[in-house]
Amino acid sequence: MMPSTWLKSLVIAVILMITVGGVTRLTNSGLSITEWKPFHLLPPITEKNWIEQFNLYKKTPEYTYINKHMTLDGFKKIYLCEYAHRLLGKCFVFLLLLFLFTIQNTKNKSMKRNILITFFLGIMQGIIGWWMVKSGLKENPFVGHLHLSLHLIMAFFIFSILLILLWKEEGRSFKKISPRNILLLTLIGCTIFYGSSLAGLKAGLIYNTFPLMEGLWIPSEWSHQKPLWKNFITNASMVQWTHRFLALLTLSYTILLWLKNYLAYKKLMIVITTQIAFGIITLLLKVPLGFALAHQLCAILVWHTALKTALIEDL
Repeated sequence: MMPSTWLKSLVIAVILMITVGGVTRLTNSGLSITEWKPFHLLPPITEKNWIEQFNLYKKTPEYTYINKHMTLDGFKKIYLCEYAHRLLGKCFVFLLLLFLFTIQNTKNKSMKRNILITFFLGIMQGIIGWWMVKSGLKENPFVGHLHLSLHLIMAFFIFSILLILLWKEEGRSFKKISPRNILLLTLIGCTIFYGSSLAGLKAGLIYNTFPLMEGLWIPSEWSHQKPLWKNFITNASMVQWTHRFLALLTLSYTILLWLKNYLAYKKLMIVITTQIAFGIITLLLKVPLGFALAHQLCAILVWHTALKTALIEDL
């Protein structure tokens, strides 16, 4: 296969992993597999194997405090969801390794170096994923929200590297990134980070009104935690407020850029507006699976569009 075909396949694989990861989170499936076996490929086959895995799950806080009445059939559903996410991660690393072998004789040293870096980042992502899962296997029946945020941001980082390599392979003309686009990417990145933190804290299930939060512009518990800055990290209400604020700030800034250069920011305006619409609907409906997943997928599209706008010359 041509390098561009490999890179497209890897980009699609990352999108699939983020998508299945979103389904895993939204269906509360992430803590169903209590062991990390990076070289194990097959799910439980026999009924005995399934019972063994279910018994391991019964030792977790999630089962004790939330899923005490779960049946074996119910466990199989959440297990297979998490299994699919992990299997995709293993396949992604394997694809990177195969790609490295196919370009061993290429003169493009930059490509080899960057794919090797991405390979090690893929391994690191698996380690971060297990570290995240472990955070929910001890006392708290949920994964740590900052662990979840790091896991997602790493996925977006890998996604960005592969996109840039693909655009270079396709012969796209790159431009020097401007300060205004650095600010744009920073705002979008921070919004995505807070979106994942919001998800980890289950903060989408509180204050399901918009634009006010139960009649208030700022939630009443905005300063409950000390020191004050901690509210922006671990206070679920303020994490939701910050995500809202950053999303609207990003939209406002994009509108300014769009007014100055209509054609360059037209697509980005459309996808950011769509993303915010999905976010509002998801909030008002108290996080239904379909809209929540659409909101996450649209975040990928927003980042892709913003990165392309910032780096690629107009065609």
